[in-house]
Amino acid sequence: MSTEEQIKDLMASNLHWSGSWAEVDVDYPLLEKQVVDSLDMITLISLLENEFDVEIDDRDVVPSNFASIGRIAALVESKRS
Repeated sequence: MSTEEQIKDLMASNLHWSGSWAEVDVDYPLLEKQVVDSLDMITLISLLENEFDVEIDDRDVVPSNFASIGRIAALVESKRS
């Protein structure tokens, strides 16, 4: 399973979004479409840190890093290396 797929599964299982996860691909605008709000962001960061054994610093918590699943995956991959 790819990093993007893992992230999407984590989000679908743990975030309370009323939309259809079937339409969410790696470039889907998560913030613009309100898939992730400020409270979800805290949950998502914790999930990512636990799932991928990474530490997401406060300076990494900017909209551009969480704009899409692809951007989140790029952040996670940068923290893994």
